[in-house]
Amino acid sequence: EDMVDLPYLHEAAILFNLKARHIQGLPYTRTGDIVIALNPYQWLDDLYSEKKQNRYSQKLVWESHDSDPRQEIAPHVYETSALSYKGLAADGQNQSILVSGESGAGKTETVKICMNHIASVQAGPGSKHKKANKVVQRVVESNPLLEAFGNAKTRRNDNSSRFGKYIQLQFDRGDASVGERIPPCMLAGSKCDVYLLEKTRIVQHDENERTYHIFYQILAAEDSDKAAIWSGLRGKRNQDFKYVGKCAPLNYDGHTDDQHYYNTVKSLELIDIKDEKLMTLMRAITVVMQLGNINTGPLHGDYDKSTVTNRNELDDLSELIGIPSNDMIHALTERTMTTRGEVFKVPLKPDQAKDSCDAFAKEIYSKLFLWLVREINDATCAEKNYSGQRQADFTTIGLLDIFGFESFPVNGFEQLCINYANEKLQQKFTRDIFQTVQEEYKFEGIRLDDIMYDNNTDVLDLIEGRGGLLAILNEECVRPKGSDREFVYKAKDTNKNSACLINDKLLGPMDFGIHHYAGKVVYFADGFLVRNQDAIAADLKEIAKKSSNDIIANHLDNDKSLNEENDTAARNMPPRRGKSGISNDTLWSKFKTQLNSLMKSLNETQSRYIRCIKPNTLKKPFILQHMTTVEQLRCAGVVAAVTISRSAFPNRLDHRACLERFKLLSKKKAKKSSKGDTKDEVTKMLERALRGMPSSDDGREPFVVGKTRVYFRAGALEFLESERMKGWDKWAIDIQRVTRGWLVRK
Repeated sequence: EDMVDLPYLHEAAILFNLKARHIQGLPYTRTGDIVIALNPYQWLDDLYSEKKQNRYSQKLVWESHDSDPRQEIAPHVYETSALSYKGLAADGQNQSILVSGESGAGKTETVKICMNHIASVQAGPGSKHKKANKVVQRVVESNPLLEAFGNAKTRRNDNSSRFGKYIQLQFDRGDASVGERIPPCMLAGSKCDVYLLEKTRIVQHDENERTYHIFYQILAAEDSDKAAIWSGLRGKRNQDFKYVGKCAPLNYDGHTDDQHYYNTVKSLELIDIKDEKLMTLMRAITVVMQLGNINTGPLHGDYDKSTVTNRNELDDLSELIGIPSNDMIHALTERTMTTRGEVFKVPLKPDQAKDSCDAFAKEIYSKLFLWLVREINDATCAEKNYSGQRQADFTTIGLLDIFGFESFPVNGFEQLCINYANEKLQQKFTRDIFQTVQEEYKFEGIRLDDIMYDNNTDVLDLIEGRGGLLAILNEECVRPKGSDREFVYKAKDTNKNSACLINDKLLGPMDFGIHHYAGKVVYFADGFLVRNQDAIAADLKEIAKKSSNDIIANHLDNDKSLNEENDTAARNMPPRRGKSGISNDTLWSKFKTQLNSLMKSLNETQSRYIRCIKPNTLKKPFILQHMTTVEQLRCAGVVAAVTISRSAFPNRLDHRACLERFKLLSKKKAKKSSKGDTKDEVTKMLERALRGMPSSDDGREPFVVGKTRVYFRAGALEFLESERMKGWDKWAIDIQRVTRGWLVRK
């Protein structure tokens, strides 16, 4: 159950143990304080029952124990949520739960399981999963909204989150009553911050994949409900919109698209998005779909100019967005330029005009998504909705659900951002594991000077340091004739002495590689500058302000982040070279500010980790594919955690297990301690058993005996096992000799 107790802890042992448990239908395993969660690809009712939730709450929160209560219960993500609540309630320290893994590993579902458990724990011991509290209901029901607007079907996962999120559950921590160990903590609200919504999926997706769920939900609704959004939606299907496309019906979470639509509407109404406000939101989504139907072509045969070639689709768009058709044509096919005080129009080529439509659609949807998250926060945050008697500042339990490390045959700008985030999180993970090992050794009474571990500071310096990739890319975005190729050249030249940069001569002029903590990744820089600039033309921003749709008119130009600290940090950043400090407004700069704010928040909490693993690519239960699982264990940092925890002492056994296993190697039987203390007994036994082992070059003892465990240096346990096998061989020969003699005498 806890792989820390494995005598030999390495990749093969971890894999064998996880496979054995997975085949038995046991998806959860501990590695110290880390919970490893394998996606079982089936819902195990008994594993998530109300009775099971209450058991973990009772054992880990409400009951008192002299020893670790986890020894009495099986590994589960409920222990992570329960211990987080206990840490918050008993110590008043903010908590965080960091859930990571690749797409399809079960991150989003794990976060929901933890959130629901925390909501039940906060109701108090023996509660019947109370959800009558309106605030609690809003917090729990906000998840389906984020899934509807931010999740999509991919080849790996039918309900894949295409963004990262950090949800902070806010608690009002009261004072403990007489006789109470744990003071009451009432769930008062929640806040959510989101990261890197996948914009390209709005306008294109691979075969057998889908764009965001909400598009399909709207088109699966009853005709009367679609007509209430816009009369032109009546009778429309998926294939009528190019961004959506024809695809097979999808059933995820046990519901079809039409059922999900009505569930989404109920959730929206719960946070007061209803009536006309609801219709405004749905029309804005329909505007995005309709933009995909706009076709462009040459104007009167002139391919240096463009126009919209399907006027009927343009008129529908005009009706939806509330802007005259001719105004839309000019905004989509021309650019306003200003030179030396003179304003003039520059026509766009047909392919540029089509790109303009796509950019407009992506901008509307991404800002619409942020608007929705703000609405959710307004409806759930404690500052605006909690009516209880607030004792002090709200304490929090944060749940981070973020994309895992990515490496594909072709890796672009999004993969670099995602892997940059994972490097930052890996740095914190390594430090936390190191601290855990320090605490263990201190408890066992072992010196700390032997712990060694690798950190990834050099990789982060390459990415975000002075002269790093971020600075060079931002400078290239500012330069009038900046290009992706020039960015790659400068990145390689400036950082040629970095051991983390892969500057292989076989790489093309648009390729560069990085030695990440989880492995080597080669990036293809095509489109880096455009994606990093992340801006639409001023003409489109101006035309949007004329829209009759309130969300499009008032929020398309809203660059305010969800987190006030991010805005403050951005304002305080020193301006970069350039007339308008444009490099501070790039996507990567904004993401770096967000990420630094997130790390600051996490570093002020006690963090616990859940590593989600996708055991197979078939999406079937009881199957574990070795190579894909091991690769995920490496990317999740599990192997790195093992390396740190076992750097000085690769193997360990508790006192009693050690005595039982190797007592035959001691010629003199050790006397048992009358006080039941086995430390002295096991020390004398091992001193005799290890006399024949060659001494190390540094003269250190091959083992150290702590309060509860024996820690073996490299080679010591192997020597004992070898001697033990020799002993068994000798005994076998003796038994055979005695048996043969007895048979002869008989």
